[in-house]
Amino acid sequence: MTNAPRNVPPDMGASPAAGESGDVWREALAARRTVADVSTLPGAQVSKRDPDASRRTFIRASFFGGFAVSLLGSVGMLVDFLYPRNVRGFGGAVPAGKVSEYQKGGEPKHYADGQFWLANLDPAESRNGGTGGGAGLIALWHKCPHLGCTVPWRKEFDYEGDKGWYRCPCHGSTYTKAGIRVFGPAPRSMDTMKIEVDGSGNVVVQTGTRTPGGPDNPQRAIKAPGLPA
Repeated sequence: MTNAPRNVPPDMGASPAAGESGDVWREALAARRTVADVSTLPGAQVSKRDPDASRRTFIRASFFGGFAVSLLGSVGMLVDFLYPRNVRGFGGAVPAGKVSEYQKGGEPKHYADGQFWLANLDPAESRNGGTGGGAGLIALWHKCPHLGCTVPWRKEFDYEGDKGWYRCPCHGSTYTKAGIRVFGPAPRSMDTMKIEVDGSGNVVVQTGTRTPGGPDNPQRAIKAPGLPA
């Protein structure tokens, strides 16, 4: 006995074709992957300005700017303070009286403010501690070329039977009236300074213009009108 087939609705129980089923699954997976990728994308980065960083930058710039201005101001004040203006005393022009005040062959005169000795050399003073033939005014820096001690004129000091010398109290360096070294550890004779005499007979010593002492010290003396004969 043959069983008759049952009537089955065409839309129920039928399996889709193999090709159709594969396409459906691929589309579903693709759609799912796209959704997952979109959900994991980072949000747009919003640039935010850090107020604390800006404040620190401002404070740092203000500090270094103020420091630089203060430093420049200090340097300017120092330069202004050290810049020479109308220099008086040692290092500048020092008045030394009139030419008529310096007797020929007389004792040297000391000017402490200008740190020099000034004398009118007599070429006839031929003694050992004399002028060495120099004639006229000579200005000698009172610093010993050895170690810088102040050298006095000692008219009573006797050296080799002759009295009247410049004698350093520190190490005994001894000099003639023209500043020529004759004894002691000093490396050279006494330094000389530039002398100027104006038309009225006023003597000015330029203490900033010094020449190292040497055997020609006597020849550095200047003759000026009005010097006592």
